[in-house]
Amino acid sequence: MTWLRMITRFIAVSLVILFIGYLLPGFSIIPFSTAVLGGFFIAGLGYLIETVALKKEALPYTHGVVGFTATTLGLIVFKVLLLTINISWLGLILTSLIIGLVDLIIPSSLK
Repeated sequence: MTWLRMITRFIAVSLVILFIGYLLPGFSIIPFSTAVLGGFFIAGLGYLIETVALKKEALPYTHGVVGFTATTLGLIVFKVLLLTINISWLGLILTSLIIGLVDLIIPSSLK
């Protein structure tokens, strides 16, 4: 995973989390800085999954699966660490699906 892909994932995840926080009733993030911190945490977790677990260049569909998994695990851990996130299970799954789709589309076009 290149640094450009990592920065793009960070920006995309932060914007999607912030945007979904306003749209979904089961998902709310109070300050903007929490969305940015969550985006950094999820992008870092995705980077670790791709470099440690896969150890090679991932396919475009793998980026979507890694994005979904990293978002699901990251938001669960992030909710335990910070109490400023109010999230339901439906909000968690919908957010993970949307971020997984964004990771499928955006990082695979940066080759």
